[in-house]
Amino acid sequence: MTVGDDVVDEPERVAEHVAHEVRHAHAELVRALAQAGAAILARHRWLRLASAARGDLALREEDHRDLARRTAQVAAQLRGGIAKLGQLASCRPDLIGPFWASELALLQDEVPPVDAALIRARIEAELGKPISELFAAFDDVPLAAASLAQVHAAFLHDGTAVVVKVQVPGIEDIIDADIAALRTIASALGEVPGVDLPTLASELSRALAAELDYVAEADALWTFGASGVLVPRPIIEASSARVLTMTRIDGERLIPSLERMEPGERDQVLADLVSEVAAQILVRGHVHADPHPGNFLVTPDGKLALLDFGCVLELSAAERAAYARLVLAIAGANQAAATKELATLGFSADSPEQLVEMTAALIGAMRPGTAVSELDWETAFATQIAQAKQLSGLTIPRSFVLLGRVLATIAGLLATYKPKIHIHPLIAKHLAAAIA
Repeated sequence: MTVGDDVVDEPERVAEHVAHEVRHAHAELVRALAQAGAAILARHRWLRLASAARGDLALREEDHRDLARRTAQVAAQLRGGIAKLGQLASCRPDLIGPFWASELALLQDEVPPVDAALIRARIEAELGKPISELFAAFDDVPLAAASLAQVHAAFLHDGTAVVVKVQVPGIEDIIDADIAALRTIASALGEVPGVDLPTLASELSRALAAELDYVAEADALWTFGASGVLVPRPIIEASSARVLTMTRIDGERLIPSLERMEPGERDQVLADLVSEVAAQILVRGHVHADPHPGNFLVTPDGKLALLDFGCVLELSAAERAAYARLVLAIAGANQAAATKELATLGFSADSPEQLVEMTAALIGAMRPGTAVSELDWETAFATQIAQAKQLSGLTIPRSFVLLGRVLATIAGLLATYKPKIHIHPLIAKHLAAAIA
């Protein structure tokens, strides 16, 4: 590790460098999008002509998958902010459809790291002190580099091991360019059925702003930590709106950890995960809404730790109670009660039958008294919101879309590892607390 001795006293140089990089990147992006967008649009029009020749009014399922796959490939090639936008878009299947969501979910937000001198300058400008005063040691090689931020290992002067999350210099301008590029795509591909790109662009702009709010993320760390969840502790004196310093948690990423575990150990970790998510939704009302497996660690003693709180959903007591009653109605196969709770939560439809159909999809995924290893949740949750979107006049509240993202991730893990656990005993106390 290396430690800087002086504050980088050249903010103008940093700003000029970043502005140049942004202008260059945006010019390259426009050229790439012009070529890629034209190819995608041409493919879409060809598929529409083929559908018309067959006498079909809409694209077939395989046509949607083909377009989604090609778009994801383009986003992967462009990388950076566009890849991040694709990741965020994958969390809104209600706006882009299930095939697009599943393809875009495969995108990885990994980019070459920003030069360490620029990261150091960012930290020192934000915190007003040289690196040597802030940290006893600071590693110039990032632990992770993404389009919005980099994470570096460091040590405080008292010996505390920390990680430092730093927003990429000039990221605000880059995001503006990427959102503008997305709106350009929306204009070019506006005729794609089932894809609401204008609304998606607005939603992504809001989501990106939330991810860049490190003050809110630090508050979320305090909130989750106070409830007993194992999370990093923010170091306020070494944090700002664009720099977040947190204690380092020793552990292994969830998937590699699950892969090497014995079945009994694996079942316990997944049971803990189910119980924790249920407690967030039904009791505490603060939900970690970015449940990518990479945001979970398993500590050496088998405890579950949560990372990255850039997206947190808050649920009121009334919402928590309604979700609890919904789960009980689903477990009891009471369609009328489940339909009532869906309406209470903000669903609306042209006719009650539409809500009944939506409820039936849920009930089929949660047969009471059945082991998780026997459930087909992955398919049910992956198609649930998309099916609802196709029902005329049905409105889905944003909270349910975000919860669908959480539940689909958990369902995918359960479907993959098939633990020998039962859901209802794990969540019973949380259900009771929510409706007490």
